[in-house]
Amino acid sequence: MYKKIIILGILVSILTVLMIIKSQNSTPVTTQDNENSEYKMVEYKISQIKEDQFYGQSEDGTKIEFSAESITSSEKIQVGDVVICYFEKDNFGKGLVKVEKK
Repeated sequence: MYKKIIILGILVSILTVLMIIKSQNSTPVTTQDNENSEYKMVEYKISQIKEDQFYGQSEDGTKIEFSAESITSSEKIQVGDVVICYFEKDNFGKGLVKVEKK
């Protein structure tokens, strides 16, 4: 009986520690969220360009890949430039709307 209580106590302790670690490590994507805006905006630094494909990474490590067709600004984007990616506010995971150079 005591063995079961000890094992249960250890498992509860481990679960508590894991929950604390998870809550401290989870950081949301850095966004410039304006309540009045219809878009969610995220900044990415361009890390690589291959043909018409652009690869970038945000400050929190989130990566993105997009084509030149998504770029709306007339400025040429190069490696090391920071761009702002606009996503549909209600459909953040799917819809990249446009990309502008910052």
